[in-house]
Amino acid sequence: MFDSSVSRVQVVDEIGKTVWRKPSEIRDTDTIKINPQTGAPIVMSGLPGRPGSNEITLTNPYAGPPAHYQTGGPVGNSAIQDLNKRRKEIMEEDKVLDQTLKNSDSGGVLDAVLEGLAEEAASLKFERAEAERKGENTSQLSIRRISALKAVGDTWLKKKEVLSGQSVDLDSKAFKIIFGFIAETFRKACDEAKVRPEMSESVFANFGKMVDGDEWLKEAKARMEKGE
Repeated sequence: MFDSSVSRVQVVDEIGKTVWRKPSEIRDTDTIKINPQTGAPIVMSGLPGRPGSNEITLTNPYAGPPAHYQTGGPVGNSAIQDLNKRRKEIMEEDKVLDQTLKNSDSGGVLDAVLEGLAEEAASLKFERAEAERKGENTSQLSIRRISALKAVGDTWLKKKEVLSGQSVDLDSKAFKIIFGFIAETFRKACDEAKVRPEMSESVFANFGKMVDGDEWLKEAKARMEKGE
């Protein structure tokens, strides 16, 4: 089918990866890549990785297509525009980039990273399942998936760490200052609303008793932990 000097043929497999295959190992689901300048398949002579290996194009390298061919003329403005359009679409859909551009200090960035890592781990699971189905070696895919899962776990722990660091310390001096300011503002609001002084004093007396109790403090901490 290919000339005897051809040792490898460049193809795109069914999951979109560009790989080199021996002519005898090309699958029906592969798409043979075509050199846009010559219109011939991209092939390799000799053995991969050796100094004498060359990428060559053959005048008549095949007798009949065993797989689909990725065709197209020389790369022109339209091809470049299509590539740029696809790149822009992918970038616009990228949640990590979107959250980072909106607010790099936002917790949404970490959420987007966590989601992206989980998607990559799931994709690797699919690739491993496909490799197992075809009887191929899955050890490298397993290692990559383990790394992805570890990254998911590390990022999740980091998120928990960030969230715990953002909790309000009700026993801190800073909280007592801001709480006092809120109470002061509330008293001013009562005065501007023309609430009778005796009524205002009664409200604040009851309010003071409630917030000074241990039960109120426990309830406040419980609500913060629940995010309510």
